Amino acid sequence: MRTLVQPGAALQPRRMLEWAAPAGDLRVELSAGQDLLRGLVTALAAREVTHAAVQVLSADIARMAYLTGAEDETGERVATYGAPTWLEGPVVLLGANGILGPGPDGDTLLHCHAVVVDAEGRLHGGHLPPGDCLLGPGGAVALATPLREAAFAAAFDSETNYPLFQPRKIPA
Repeated sequence: MRTLVQPGAALQPRRMLEWAAPAGDLRVELSAGQDLLRGLVTALAAREVTHAAVQVLSADIARMAYLTGAEDETGERVATYGAPTWLEGPVVLLGANGILGPGPDGDTLLHCHAVVVDAEGRLHGGHLPPGDCLLGPGGAVALATPLREAAFAAAFDSETNYPLFQPRKIPA
């Protein structure tokens, strides 16, 4: 078995928890030609939602890229994102989940992982980069659960040497 040792000082405690008030789900529909992630961020911002758990229920994808992990050759981190894998549609989404919150620069970010089936019936999965998931004729449907009192915000993690989503208290 391979053991990975992170390059930085361990964040303590490693498991961080914050209580969040329950909220109702919002259904979001996106039309053909939109980027999945950017479209969801824009649609949720129009409803004044900046913190949410997001589940993409269905998506007809015309063209997309996804990222998986790779060894970081610089040694600054244990792993980094590898080169994008591009898929030409039709691509069918089997499932996707994401976290909506402020990124390291303060802009709203949707961090999302998905599992899809390509036109040849092969299974793929990984991280979806913003701007690289063009919706086809069927568009997409998602459920967003807005978060209240606590949410996720990307902050530098000293152990992994990456900005990671971490729970934070937010004003009620």
